[in-house]
Formats: sequence, structure tokens, C-alpha cells
Amino acid sequence: MVLGAIAVVVVVVLIVMMKGGTKDSGGTNDKPQTPTPAAPKPAPAAPSSAAKPGKTPAKPAPTLTAETLQQCRDQQAKAQALYNEGSKARTAGDNATARDKMSQAKVIIDQINQTLAVPMLWQEEAQMGDWTQSGEYIDLEKLVTALASLEKMVRMGGGTK
Repeated sequence: MVLGAIAVVVVVVLIVMMKGGTKDSGGTNDKPQTPTPAAPKPAPAAPSSAAKPGKTPAKPAPTLTAETLQQCRDQQAKAQALYNEGSKARTAGDNATARDKMSQAKVIIDQINQTLAVPMLWQEEAQMGDWTQSGEYIDLEKLVTALASLEKMVRMGGGTK
């Protein structure tokens, strides 16, 4: 019981420290700060990653071009913009518009996932088998990781279509 009580106290102290932040010595910060949304970064058209060395693949990689990846990045940027619009609408109290924007973003994300389904299956198998992968497949992994994060936020925001 004593160890449990100590653990609870430590967790509470950590939470208080994390929420406390830093304080200016010049005065108090009474204004609530709203984060400004970051503009989507333009993604490079060519693969930015080097190939991953490894074993010879047991089966050939499906065709994955830099153009396909760029199209998916462009679609991801559209979905991110819809998510941002939906978040602003929700903050303003317009839940119907927020859900609509999130659902539109979810449709785009589903289209991207469908486009990348076959290459992602090969890439997953390549990771498990420690196969050699081209730069496009390394970029694909990064894209899909970011897309999964966006998809989670969209679904949590009400995107269900």
C-alpha cells in the first residue's frame, strides 16, 4: 500500500510539473494562447530517402513511382486542410460542419490507403524479412506513418464516412 501511495504521489507531481510549464519573471500570462495552425509543408517530388540495404527480396517489389508518392502527399495535404477546417468549425461550435469536413478528409485518406495497399503489403513483408528496399519504399513508410496519425485525428474528430 505504501508503494502504491508513493506511485500515486509521483504521478501527480509529474502531471503538475508537465502542466505547469515555464513562467516569465516579468509578469503573468493571463491571455489564453491559441496555437496557430502550421501550414502544410510542400513535399519533395523525388525520393528523399536512401535505399535500405538488406537481403535480396524473395519476391519483386510492386511498381511504386515518385509521382505516385507525390500524388498521395498532395491528397494527404488536402485531407490535412479539411481536418484543420473541421477543427476550426468545431471550436466555433459548428459541429455539423466539423463532422462533414472530417468525413470528407476520411474519404480522401481511404482513397490514399487503397492506392498504397499493395506496395504497403510488400513493404511490410520487406521489413519483416530484412529485405533491400528502394528509396521510394522508405518514403512510403514515412508517408503511411504520417497518414495513420492524421487518420486517427480525423476519426477522433468525427470522420466516419
